[in-house]
Formats: sequence, structure tokens, C-alpha cells
Amino acid sequence: MLEIVEIIRPADQGRTTPFLCTACDGNSYFVKGYAASSIGLVKEWMGANLAQAFGLPVPEFQLAYLADALANAYEGPAASELKGGYVFASKQIPSVTELKFETIPHLDKTTRLAVLLFDLWVEHEDRTLTELGGNPNLLWKPDESKLYVIDHNLIFDPAFSHESFWTTHVFKSEFRNKQDDFIEKQTFEARMQKALDSWQSAWDKVPPEWLEYNADYSIFNPNQHIQRLTDDANGNLWLKLP
Repeated sequence: MLEIVEIIRPADQGRTTPFLCTACDGNSYFVKGYAASSIGLVKEWMGANLAQAFGLPVPEFQLAYLADALANAYEGPAASELKGGYVFASKQIPSVTELKFETIPHLDKTTRLAVLLFDLWVEHEDRTLTELGGNPNLLWKPDESKLYVIDHNLIFDPAFSHESFWTTHVFKSEFRNKQDDFIEKQTFEARMQKALDSWQSAWDKVPPEWLEYNADYSIFNPNQHIQRLTDDANGNLWLKLP
């Protein structure tokens, strides 16, 4: 298990107050813990695993452990948002910036479409961007012209709105009669199935303490999500296109 050995500072942005930390392997990670909520951490972990298996460019990530003593000793900014326990750790990518609207045309079209369809599949509305701004939850590394997909803690949104999704998603314009492209449909259905195949392995690694609250209130229903994801992978996703 990766252990956090140093808390450096809170990230410059992020509603879940991630912290830049150093781990026992000597690498720097953005760490999400207590402030993200236990269900948010479950979604973050499962979403990152699904995205990776789907073939999206996700920064390296691991489960990690933050000791109570280290969390309690931190007296820097946002200290109240820290608490010991199991955390989600995403490896820091050097020299990245948040994706800008004007950069979108420079991205590979297949990648843009893949991000769009993945977010539709996992019912994730929190990836917005227009010329007026937004919250894309995407990082751009200009020296390599590479995109990184981050932040999955709001997937499986119970209030997910297809209308809102197709109005606000950063890559909404990528849809062009995709239900008529048989080969492309087959390709993405295969990617969804590959992601589904990763579910059980990822679920088995979820720390029990993240599920304690869910055991009492049943907010996150894995069987329900698996069934819908499976139905979509078998063709239902195409019925949700505009």
C-alpha cells in the first residue's frame, strides 16, 4: 500500500480540496480524502478504473494511506479538510494546465469523442467548457500535446440530465450521426465491455471504510450501476444520443 509521507499544500483548485503530497515511493500525488466524502471516493476510484480500461488518458493513480498523525500535524491552509485514512492518489503530471477552450481544435478527434461517450456512459455532467469558461476536469500538457482526464467523483449522478449533458459538455459538438456509424459503434461497445471487465477487480479493492456510510444509507448501488452500464454497452447507449 502506498503511504503518504509529506503533505505539501492544497491544490490550486478543486471542490473536493485535493492536496499535493509526497508518497513513500518519492513521487508527488494529488490526494483526495475526507473532503471528497466516502461515496465520492468510491466513485473516484471506480471511475478512474473504468476510464483507464476504456482507454482514456488517465494519470497514474493508486489507493494510498494517510496516517492520522501526519494529517493532524499539518497546520497549513485548509487543514480542517484533512483527515487520516485511505485516500485516492493521482500522480502529479508536470507542466500541465487546465484545458482551454481555444485548445480543443488541437485535440485528436477520436479522443474527444471517446471522452464524450465515456461521460455519457457513466452519467457524468461535470466536464463543461465554452468560450466563456467552465470546469472541464481535463489537463493539457502542451510540450507533449497530450490530454489527461481527471476527476470522476461525480459519476453515476442520480440527477443526471441528458438535455443538460448535450448542452454543456466540453466535447458536445463531436456528435455527428454516430448511431449510423456501425464500425465506430462496434469499437466503442468493445471499449465499454473491456471497462466493464475491470469492474470487479476495482470493486474488490475499495477500502471497507469508504463503504461504511453506504452500508447504512445505500446511496451507491453497484448492482444497479453494473446493470445499466451493461445494457448501454449492449446498444442502449446509442438511444441516448441527441
